[in-house]
Amino acid sequence: MKRIALVTTRDCDAAGLLQVMERLSRGGPLRLGLFSLEPGLTDSQMRLMEGLAAMGATTSAVASVTADCLHDLDAELVIVQCDPAIGGPRRREQDLRRDLSRHSARPVWIMNGHTGPPASVTALIDPDRDDSTDPALAAEILRVSFTLARALDVPLDILNVWYFLEEGLLRSRRIRMPEQEITERRRRAAWIAQSCFARLVARLPPDLAWRRLAHVQGPVLDAAVANMPEDTLVVAGSEGRDGWAARLRPNLAEDLCDRRRMGIVIVRRPDNASQRSSDHIAPDIGPSDGTDQSDTEGPNRQRNLA
Repeated sequence: MKRIALVTTRDCDAAGLLQVMERLSRGGPLRLGLFSLEPGLTDSQMRLMEGLAAMGATTSAVASVTADCLHDLDAELVIVQCDPAIGGPRRREQDLRRDLSRHSARPVWIMNGHTGPPASVTALIDPDRDDSTDPALAAEILRVSFTLARALDVPLDILNVWYFLEEGLLRSRRIRMPEQEITERRRRAAWIAQSCFARLVARLPPDLAWRRLAHVQGPVLDAAVANMPEDTLVVAGSEGRDGWAARLRPNLAEDLCDRRRMGIVIVRRPDNASQRSSDHIAPDIGPSDGTDQSDTEGPNRQRNLA
């Protein structure tokens, strides 16, 4: 990812952002479009521009940011450095983050608190509780995760979430299903989710690798994700709900940004999903055997990314 749109605030962490840009520039010079949430440039923003020039990055003049101008940019990645606080002068950051998470066709890296290079990348594949896994969105999450892990030279972990939605009903006083049968149904739900994920992974190029793969029963926002360190970069999908639909059922990545002070990369389902799949995923090599790979290294095992 060499074409980047960088959005900063008046009090940006120039040192941390320069460390990230240095990692991303190792494979070649960067082309950056620079934007500010407030008019005028502060000392920290000037130091950032001087550091980018010193590393040989091509930068544009700093412009005032709007969601529309970011949508029209020829960029592979949008990076927004903002604070998760709500209200006051930070409200504009919240509005921009919300708009990008729902409408941007490009991956959006929200720097919530931690602005330095991450220690690892975690691909969070969550089917949004009531829906089955969207293969196109899951493939895009994996593509972006692999690309960022390689560019940042950090290990990649994959967290595949599955749900057993009827468990509460089966335990209710009206049904009172035996525990043995509930356990068997939960095991089958996990097996189906793992089989679907295995078929998706089987279509990936063989040189794409990860450090750890875990299949976890959801929801995970208050459990597995809550225990992640702040220097983990989480790549999550956004369903793009807006208006009342988003109020009643928040988008996963947007909800994650509100809950955790950590780096979040928001990925939308590509509009031309079939074309993107053929461009980035190898031909199908056959169905998976459904083997449980929880907390293991998986078939495309890690190749020393750290």
